[in-house]
Amino acid sequence: MALWALGFVLYAGLIVAGYPIAGVAGFAVCGVAALAYVGTRDRAMFDERDGRLLGHASANTIQLLGVVSAVVFPSMVALDALGVAAWPTWLGYFGYFVAGLFAVWVAFLLVERRR
Repeated sequence: MALWALGFVLYAGLIVAGYPIAGVAGFAVCGVAALAYVGTRDRAMFDERDGRLLGHASANTIQLLGVVSAVVFPSMVALDALGVAAWPTWLGYFGYFVAGLFAVWVAFLLVERRR
């Protein structure tokens, strides 16, 4: 979990600092390291209690991101169109990430419903 968190901090921090390629590279390195670590384990890292915990945390995350995105992104588009505020480049990258995250979430939701 720490490697994924570090990857996110590098990703977001370096994009905001103006280094999007470095942010992507930092996230990729941490993600590969996390996956490699899981692959070296002899026993399961999570049990059913962790599954419930992750399920609740995931649901809350999707809910919060959905509500915040529903307010922030349309507001920024309107403010940018009115010339009141400029659309920062890093927010565009974040918007693509959120859109992709929700696309994956919907895909998995549909898969689970079919089961």
